[in-house]
Amino acid sequence: MSDGHDPLRPEQESRKNRRPRDFMVLTLSGVVVLGLMTLSTSAGAVEWVLGAAVLISGALAYYVGSQTLTPPRETLNDLTGAQRPPTPLSDSGLTPLIQSLPFPALIINPDQRLSIANARAMDVFRLSRDTGLLITAAIRQPDLLTAFIRVAKTGAREQLEFSAYDEGQSWMAHMHAGPKAGSVLMILEDTTAVRRAEQARADFLANASHELRTPLTAIAGFIETMRGPAREDKDSWDGFLEIMFQQSERMKRLVADLLSLSRIEFSEHRSPSTQLDLTVLVSGTGLSLQPIAAETGIRILLNQTDTSHFVVADADEMQQVVQNLAGNAIKYSPSGGTVTLSMGQSRTMAEAPGDCGRQIEGASRATLLVPRASAEVPAVWIRVEDHGEGIPARHLPRLGERFYRVDESRGGSIEGTGLGLAIVKHIMARHRGGFMVESLEGTGTAFAVWMPRFQVPLTQ
Repeated sequence: MSDGHDPLRPEQESRKNRRPRDFMVLTLSGVVVLGLMTLSTSAGAVEWVLGAAVLISGALAYYVGSQTLTPPRETLNDLTGAQRPPTPLSDSGLTPLIQSLPFPALIINPDQRLSIANARAMDVFRLSRDTGLLITAAIRQPDLLTAFIRVAKTGAREQLEFSAYDEGQSWMAHMHAGPKAGSVLMILEDTTAVRRAEQARADFLANASHELRTPLTAIAGFIETMRGPAREDKDSWDGFLEIMFQQSERMKRLVADLLSLSRIEFSEHRSPSTQLDLTVLVSGTGLSLQPIAAETGIRILLNQTDTSHFVVADADEMQQVVQNLAGNAIKYSPSGGTVTLSMGQSRTMAEAPGDCGRQIEGASRATLLVPRASAEVPAVWIRVEDHGEGIPARHLPRLGERFYRVDESRGGSIEGTGLGLAIVKHIMARHRGGFMVESLEGTGTAFAVWMPRFQVPLTQ
């Protein structure tokens, strides 16, 4: 409220009082000057009349013009910093703004009823309508309600993180004083990705330390035994050394996979630029795995690899994809079984999952990576299928996670780092491709990847 004091009023009154005086001084001065000029015969009657007209016109111009020197009230306020009472915003004026925001936002009236809520806020809080609801019915998080009441009373800003029901989503609520006294503006920030990344990092460190600690503990234990109780038992040393060698190889594989995964993640944002024939790569990789498969009585069958399929890809990384998928299939296949490597092409990326990932009748399926490439571009796919024990459906969505293994569902304990499928997932992400799995317990499992196909221009 104003106290009635206007800091500009004395100056305005002073200017107003000086105007008549200044007008008279200018007029009389002009008359005196013209009179002296007439007496000295330096000016005649015509010059005297013209001079008087000019001087009187100038005086009148000053008098009239000086009245416009006082600026409008709005301008004076801007110059002096004086504050005008703010014009309150109406709900009808705020509604388009709130509705257009790209994040959840709502305004709560002083009577604790919902004034405005955009569609995103309605989804988060599962609201049935966007106005009129009591805040206690709209928001069911006690901590959030308590914070709202504090902001409504004090007008101070607050931030509070909360989880939205049972969907595993995390949100940060930013609460500010609203346009009306006692009202609150609430804006929500989705922190789900940040919290999941933090959890994934914590899980990764915990799992990596566990995986490294296990072989190190075994090696340290056998060294202690060889230096202590078995110091003179040279016959047992060969067995101890063989176990220590196996554990050191396990650590070596783990470190190699960790470095490989780190390198792939580092370059995941950069798409490859080399053109290659994927058919040649898959055939060569399959043939190189034949000796390993033969040791366990497994046969590798190369299917549909007689047609060239050109892609833009990193050869080493795509070879790693085939090796990891085929290596898993060999490990989880029964002796005397068959691992099938198939290739093909689809008219579009959207059709590729149906062509390469839906071939086991009655199987459960999960998409481990959704491709970033356009659904309309042509695609090429690779499918690796085994005839092992299969994987229970509940495990399928998590198979691309680091260190996630389901050995108990696939024939017992089998050595591995648990990073192979995570590496495949990140490689395919770099190649803008997709990754899926289908499995039927007692029948087998198939992993499939697909990516954009490079269309070789016809030669003239």
